[in-house]
This record gives sequence, C-alpha cells and structure tokens, in this order.
Amino acid sequence: MRRMMLAMLVLAGPASAQAPGGPLPMAELAAALPAELAGWRRGAVTDFAQRPGAAGLGAAVEYRPVAGGPGVATVYLYDRGMAGLPEGVASEQVAGEIRAAVGEVEAVGPLRRFQVAGRGTLTDIPGRGGRPGLRCEPLLLAFEGGNRADSHVCLGVVAGHFLKLRMTLPASAEAQSANMVASFAEALLASVQPPPPLPARRAGR
Repeated sequence: MRRMMLAMLVLAGPASAQAPGGPLPMAELAAALPAELAGWRRGAVTDFAQRPGAAGLGAAVEYRPVAGGPGVATVYLYDRGMAGLPEGVASEQVAGEIRAAVGEVEAVGPLRRFQVAGRGTLTDIPGRGGRPGLRCEPLLLAFEGGNRADSHVCLGVVAGHFLKLRMTLPASAEAQSANMVASFAEALLASVQPPPPLPARRAGR
C-alpha cells in the first residue's frame, strides 16, 4: 500500500508543482520513501524548498545502516525550477548535476578536512524492468590523518524531477563499495518508479 501511495505521489509531482502558488511536493515524496531500504533506515526529512530563496531545491532524507556503524546515504528530490526534464540519465541536465554534485563535495573538503583523491568511471544503475535509473560517479576521499572513504554521487530524472543519491562508506575494495551502492539504488528506484503497465489482453482471451 505504501509503495502504491508513493508511486501515485511521484506521478502527481509535476502537476502539483505547477499549481499556482502551490509548494513543490518534494518533501511529501521524501517523507513517503520506505522506512528501510536495503538494510538502511530512514531519518528525518529536510525541506530545502521552505528556506528563503531556495525554491526548486526540493527536499532530502538521510538513511543510516540498520545494524549501526559508519556510512550514510542521502536521497535528494528536486527540480531547480526546471520543467520538462527528460527521464533517465542521458541528458545534459543530469551531466550538469553530476558535475555540480562533485563540485560540492570538493568545496566542503577543506571544512571537513579531506580532499578528493580519486574519481572512478561513471556507471549506470538501471531501474525496474531495465528502465533508466541512476548514473553514478565514485569518489575516493582522503582525510587528514590517513583515513579514507568511498563516496558515490548518483543522479537521474524520475517523474520529471532529479533524484540524487549521495552515499559515503568506509574505504573498501572497489567492488564491495559499488555493490552496496547498487543494492541501495535499485531498492530506491523500485520504491519511486511505478510498476510497468500490464500487457494488453488479446481479444477473445
């Protein structure tokens, strides 16, 4: 039932956003995300759109490992006030958002005492039934003191607005980190993408 309600909210999102004087529904979408995704538990929603001058910045919600321990995944839903965003990952808009997201990570490095020590190859994570999903860029963060972390920036357009995932994990073998990100991203996409339509029944059957 919860998944059905979320799919209806996703589909209604662009129309609601165009309502005169109506707030963007991104905080509602974030609040409707599952309480748990692939072993991660949801936290509180941050509604950026309600802040002065932040129209179009949407909302975000954090997930932490159910079992405890290090790691954080943050899901962002927003549209920057842009209409008609092409679905999927292949647009220039998505490429621009990935560049911006990586730039944001680099910008906060001096404040959090790390630098981006490496950037991996862009990888696509498909949605349900092979539909367009998220495009991810892995980053290696090197902290002062010698600690390292894997940070992944994933972006796509779902139902007319950007879906961004930032996941940071303790540094590990590349495949292990990538698998954890893929598992979470696939569960996230399954929760926000409505199921594909049933095939049309043939006459006489």
